[in-house]
Amino acid sequence: MWRRFLTVPAWVAVVLILGPSGGGPPAEAPTPPGATATRPVGPTAARLDALAVAITGTAEELRASERLNYHRVEGGVAACMAAAGRPYRMAPFVSFYADFTDADLGYGTGSATVFDSVTERGRRLVLNTIAGARLSRAGLTGRGWVGSTDIEALNRCRAPYEYRAYHDFDPPPGAYRLAGFVDLLETVLRDPRVTAAFERYRPCMRARLGHDVPDRSDFLFQARLPAGHAPLDGQPPDPEWTRGLRALDEAFALDVECRLPAYREAMRVVAANLDAWERRHRTELDAVRAAWRQRVADAATLGR
Repeated sequence: MWRRFLTVPAWVAVVLILGPSGGGPPAEAPTPPGATATRPVGPTAARLDALAVAITGTAEELRASERLNYHRVEGGVAACMAAAGRPYRMAPFVSFYADFTDADLGYGTGSATVFDSVTERGRRLVLNTIAGARLSRAGLTGRGWVGSTDIEALNRCRAPYEYRAYHDFDPPPGAYRLAGFVDLLETVLRDPRVTAAFERYRPCMRARLGHDVPDRSDFLFQARLPAGHAPLDGQPPDPEWTRGLRALDEAFALDVECRLPAYREAMRVVAANLDAWERRHRTELDAVRAAWRQRVADAATLGR
């Protein structure tokens, strides 16, 4: 398939699979046989990245949202448990986004679209796995903050927050819809040159892998990194982690090799339509940006 948007209930699962496009393919990359030469895609990829970050939040804005939600969720649960006369130890605040920078954000590869980044190469999956391992080490992937006799009370107190952890925050209104670039993607997929170029993707993958790849997202996002071996706190990577990184890099490199002709055609269409897309969604984009910035201002008033 050309795309399959991630059907998840939480914004964190949408945002965290994204990553930078990094300015498109290297300038020296040759045009594969049968591909149509196009103008450089770097500027268009950079614009797409900038729009994606504006919609899904900068690293600062994501960390601010995380802190606000920590106070809302953990503070609310603690107050509820206290009112019920039950003990509760608040979970420690450990930021999923501690190591992220804006350079790690962008359109990325998370939607498995034809114009996914060709330079991100799974970097966000690496960062996500390391961040998830850090949360797991802190005990934040379980519910170990009450005794077994208080689980029922805890569930009642967590119900107003839909049983979601503080990392699982919602974006500003309208961000979900904008982040998919759905109408832009539909325009790309209607283009006959994109269609013709992408018809070569599955034969190319079959020739290199020896088997069919009916769904890019299934192929790209299968588990390759051993979370239990994620290097934390400056530890050097062990052999298991290194093998996982190598397998991830090989998978994404192969995808790019076979998708590059279609990617170039797709970015031609994106370049021709991005100005109109921004104009069409300007009011929504401005509202989302204002909401993200307000979160930063609100988080600055919180105690540590």
